[in-house]
Amino acid sequence: MQITPIGKYMYLVCFFDLPTTTKRDRKRYTIFRRRLLQAGFVMMQYSVYIAQIRGTHQVKDRIEKVKNFAPDNGEIRLLTITDRQFDNIENIISYEYSKSDSSIERSTQLIMEF
Repeated sequence: MQITPIGKYMYLVCFFDLPTTTKRDRKRYTIFRRRLLQAGFVMMQYSVYIAQIRGTHQVKDRIEKVKNFAPDNGEIRLLTITDRQFDNIENIISYEYSKSDSSIERSTQLIMEF
């Protein structure tokens, strides 16, 4: 999914660590993740989701929305950054696979650009 900027944007980054030890915890995690997606967030990496937002009033609204559906256990952090700060992200992504998989020694992940 590529978002085409029309003007100045801000980004809301959601970092979260939610328990998944019990069936109830996993259900809460799944519901939270689904609601993040419905709120316009996309997965940047595991437990890190990002939403592109136009204007500070929309940032406040989105933060309130996440607070309303956040589970009562776990940790959730929301960070607001500007489009210029987001453009300065350095991505270093590589994966090593086990020696049993001789067909793939190293792979890179596709980076989603906003």
